[in-house]
Amino acid sequence: MKKMLFLFLSCFTLAACNQNTSSSQQNTQTQTKAKPIIETTADCLTDTQEILSKIDQKSSIQQLSSANFVLKKCIKTLNHAQLYTLLETTDKMYARFLTTTSGDDSLTGLNAYGYAKFYPENAQDLGYNTAESIKKTLPKRDQYLMDQIGKEYIQFLDIGEGYFDLKRHPLYVADLFASYLPEAEAVFIRRMAQDNSDILYSDAAISIPWQTLVERALFWEKYLEKYPNSRFNQDAKNLFHEYEYLSFMGSDNSDTFGFSNGHYMVESEEVLPALKWLAKQPHSKIAEKARIFLDYTAKNYATIGDQDYDKQHESLIKLLKLTPSNYEIDCHTGALCKKNP
Repeated sequence: MKKMLFLFLSCFTLAACNQNTSSSQQNTQTQTKAKPIIETTADCLTDTQEILSKIDQKSSIQQLSSANFVLKKCIKTLNHAQLYTLLETTDKMYARFLTTTSGDDSLTGLNAYGYAKFYPENAQDLGYNTAESIKKTLPKRDQYLMDQIGKEYIQFLDIGEGYFDLKRHPLYVADLFASYLPEAEAVFIRRMAQDNSDILYSDAAISIPWQTLVERALFWEKYLEKYPNSRFNQDAKNLFHEYEYLSFMGSDNSDTFGFSNGHYMVESEEVLPALKWLAKQPHSKIAEKARIFLDYTAKNYATIGDQDYDKQHESLIKLLKLTPSNYEIDCHTGALCKKNP
């Protein structure tokens, strides 16, 4: 393992020297892959953590790649607790590597670049130039990071309202760690990585199809039944309650229904087919709730005025025994849930 550490540091130093060349050379140089010989020793975790700790906001993509190569070799030898210790270390490593300095305001800096790149026609209407011309105005490090999107699990995601998120793709945890974890944990992580590859909310509106929404609710119901003692049991419960609530009640800017002249009115054409599909699923409590919802909203409530919409909204929540989302926990960014700061 000491040999591995020495070889990495040699590669790290070489990559650091290479990074001092011009940015054009940075963008075109081929990715260096370190191939250290790993020795299974008790020092594997400590040495790998030391290697990962050297990656920061000045490191090159080659250095990040070398660190990940070492991690992949060591990870096979770790026990359960050590895996999560190393996972936390990788979180910090990527946070340092992806540090940017061009501002966080909507449609400025990296956000302006992202908007012009994702929506070139709209960007021109707002007075922006091409994405490439905007990129040239960014700090050198931010320009460099934009050129690394898609490499080493680096993702640049449109999160709505003129904001873009430069982050580690959640598939990183699924691809590198899941195979070495118990089944319940691996299933949880892989599903989270799949669902969180894109956003759930945009400007308080639901950004995925309603059919996908109800399928996620059903998945988490089945997960809790199959893995009642999972390490992630509470997170799975939070996810189930959130998707269940959204399936029937929607969000602030994605209402499920309206109420007028004593009748419920489905607000979106995709809602009713999705809930009818859900109502047909066997051996499911949420399917039972879907049947109750469809029956309840089909009735005529002529004696109730339009001004009582809020009361009808609350009555449905009570009837279906729905639990509002827990906004203290973020389960829609990575492969694991995290407490919001």
